[in-house]
Amino acid sequence: MPIVTPARAILTGKPPRCAGEGGAPVVRPPIPSTLTELTPAWLTEALRAAGYLDDAAVAAVQAEPVGEGVGILCQLARLTLTYDRPAPTAPASLVAKLPTANAQTRGMVALFRFYEREVRFYAEVAPLLDAVRIPRCFYHDFDPASGDFILLLEDLSACRLGDQLAGASVEEVRLAVAELAKLHAAWWNSPRLEGLGWVPVANDPVNKAGLALYPQAWPVFLERFGHALPEAMRRTGERLGACVGAILDRFMAAPRTICHGDYRLDNLFFGGAAPLTVIDWQIAVRSVGTYDVGYFMSQSVDPNVRRAHELDILRMYHQMLVERGVQGYRFDDCLTDYRWTLLFCFCYPVMGGGLGDLSNERGYALATTIMERSTAAILDWDAGKLLDTLAQ
Repeated sequence: MPIVTPARAILTGKPPRCAGEGGAPVVRPPIPSTLTELTPAWLTEALRAAGYLDDAAVAAVQAEPVGEGVGILCQLARLTLTYDRPAPTAPASLVAKLPTANAQTRGMVALFRFYEREVRFYAEVAPLLDAVRIPRCFYHDFDPASGDFILLLEDLSACRLGDQLAGASVEEVRLAVAELAKLHAAWWNSPRLEGLGWVPVANDPVNKAGLALYPQAWPVFLERFGHALPEAMRRTGERLGACVGAILDRFMAAPRTICHGDYRLDNLFFGGAAPLTVIDWQIAVRSVGTYDVGYFMSQSVDPNVRRAHELDILRMYHQMLVERGVQGYRFDDCLTDYRWTLLFCFCYPVMGGGLGDLSNERGYALATTIMERSTAAILDWDAGKLLDTLAQ
C-alpha cells in the first residue's frame, strides 16, 4: 500500500505526516480506478490521511453518478457519507472525480496532462488563491506513472450551476468577469509563474499540435453549420486555421497570468458560501488574461446582452486589475488583447462542430449557439481584420 513520500506529497497536496512515536509515514490508500472502489474503508483511509478523521470511520457511502453525458473527461459521483460516530470536521457529502474509463479519451487526456494539471492546481495553486472561490478539496492524489488520479471535492449541489446554453444574465456576467480580474491580478506577470512548469503556456507545442486539426475540422463544420455562417465569417474562418499558432505566440508576448482555460457558464456555481465558485481547473494555462474574458463573453453570453454591457464590463475588468496592482497595462491594450481573443475563440465552435460527436441533442444545440455567439462577437469587433497584421 503506498505511503506519502516527499516527492509524492507535491502531488497529493499534503506534506508527509507522521503517525505514532516512531514517526512512520501515514499510509495512503491506492488510487481507485472506478466509482465502486470508493468503499467506506477506502474513504476512511483517505479522509484519515488528509487529517479530516481521527477515531471516526465511514460506515456507509451512497454514490450517485453526476454529469453523465457532460463530464466526458472524468467519472463523477456525489457521495453521501455516514460515520460510525460524530465526525465534526469530516464532510457529510462530497464529489469524487476519477479518470474516464474510455481508453481513447485517456490517451488524449495524458497528452495534454489534464489530470495532473488539475490535481496539482489544487495542491499548489489553490492554497494561494485567497480572493477566488474554488471548491474545497478534501483529498487529492495523482500517480505520474499510470496517470490515475482522485479528487474528493466540496459538494456544491446546494448552489445553482450556470447554463451555457441559456446564457448569462448581466449580473452573472459582472460576477464572472470580476472573479477573473481577481485571479488574473494575483498572478499578473508574477515570477511565481516560472515555478509552475506543469501549467502549459498558451503556445505550448502540444496546444499547437491539437489546433493543427483545424483544417480537418473546417470542411465538416461548413457542412454542418455553413448555412448559418455569414459570408464575412466564412472568409475569416478559411484564413484562421493557418494563423492560430501565430495568435498563440502573440498571447505569450502580452502580459501573462494564470487563466482558467475553460471559463464558461457550465463551470460556474452561483450562491452558497460565496456568490460564485469556479470548478474544473484541468485546462489551466499561462496566457494573456483576456483569453478567459473573451472566451466567456463570446461563448456564454447572448449577443444582445454582450453588446449592451460589453464595454462597461471590460472597463470594470481593467479597473479591477489596476486596483490590485497591475501596472503598465492600458485599457487600449486590454481591448486589443480582447479582440484577438475573440478571433482565436472561433476555433472552438469549428473544432467542436467539425470533429465532435453532436448526436446528443444538447450538444448540437450548444455547438450551434456557440457558433452564433462567437460569430457575432467577431463581426461586431471586426476582429477578422487582425489577420491582415500577421506575417503569413
